[in-house]
Amino acid sequence: MYLHIPFCRINCNFCSLHRSLLRDDGELESYLSALLRELGEFGDHLGILGSPRMSTLYIGGGTPSVLRIEQLNRLLDRVAVFAPQGVPVEATIECAPDAGRDAAYWTSFLGALATRTRLPITRISVGIQAWRDHALRRMGRGSTKRAVIELLRAADCLLPSYNVDFILGYPREECTVAGQAVEILEAVHDLRELGFSLPSVSVYQLWDVEEIPVLRRRPHEMPSADAVIEALWTIQRGLYGMGYVPGAGTTFVRGEEHRHRWTVHRCREFRHLGFGSGSYSFLPGGFVQRGRDVDGYKRVLSAPHVSWTEIDDRLNTVFRLTAEDVEIRRIIVGLRSGTPVPLVEADAVESLRLGELRDKTRRLCRSGVLEERTGMIALSEDAFMLTNAVSAFLHPADVPRNSAGSAL
Repeated sequence: MYLHIPFCRINCNFCSLHRSLLRDDGELESYLSALLRELGEFGDHLGILGSPRMSTLYIGGGTPSVLRIEQLNRLLDRVAVFAPQGVPVEATIECAPDAGRDAAYWTSFLGALATRTRLPITRISVGIQAWRDHALRRMGRGSTKRAVIELLRAADCLLPSYNVDFILGYPREECTVAGQAVEILEAVHDLRELGFSLPSVSVYQLWDVEEIPVLRRRPHEMPSADAVIEALWTIQRGLYGMGYVPGAGTTFVRGEEHRHRWTVHRCREFRHLGFGSGSYSFLPGGFVQRGRDVDGYKRVLSAPHVSWTEIDDRLNTVFRLTAEDVEIRRIIVGLRSGTPVPLVEADAVESLRLGELRDKTRRLCRSGVLEERTGMIALSEDAFMLTNAVSAFLHPADVPRNSAGSAL
């Protein structure tokens, strides 16, 4: 289950997610009340369909940590009815470092959530983004390196696992993308030297998309695809040298026990809806996303005596995808999720797009980015950090995922 809290105290200029500035607590309370009502209606439907087993919960945003403990407890109490009795649920909440909150505040905040009797928070995700205070100020962040340390002090003591995020490719005149890669490695090294376990590290590429405010007027400052790939290789080798191994998506972990079940689920089980990893297989108005049959969607979910497995199988009918769309998405999202997928057969190519996809996958096999295994192809382990670049490259040339992909 994913719950979205679309409010922030500040407006970071690198963010493309759905959010708005929180102007008063009444606005937040109204949204929370509506969310609780909707969860109640969802619960009514479950009474007809039979409750599924919820194994993961992710509370994202926005900035979910703007909620007070009392508000979060109300939300978690409502969601707890969907959690199976006696089975632990991986429950994650995103927390943003804040210059006005010290380790004592975060210890109280996280301690109250981690010690809940039913559905306790077991994991947090911390958006560090950059390790230089001047870079954070340019991003519009209301935090500093010190604020990150204060939050991690509490997380390290109270939670068995947590994740930290960094951005790669933010336009900074004084620092190239290669320099940002080095800064990310320095941040991980510095935090480890301070004694933090730092069990999970994610690196996100900042792509040239019009939804990101900082890029609307300066797309020329985006690094080239070649520069990004070299920077990713630098980060990957550096983190491997510190004992990290691939997690899921673009995340590195210090042990399999820190793999984020939500990310694994999002990458692998959401493929039929197009949510391969960060919705990269959806393009607004593009080759994957089609008009949504909302009435059909309602009929599927409200049909009596329909199991969750049947609903899962039938949801694809809601999104009107052509056979070509399905094949392209199967290849791209399958590779992104780390799943071996069949090669596009020569005699099965009936369109220019599928022929283009076949030729591109062959090129990647020759370069070693993809591995061929008895008729199947998979992203090689050494190419783990190139998943975004590979995804962009494999999209049809007439609907590229972004302008950088063509240079791979």
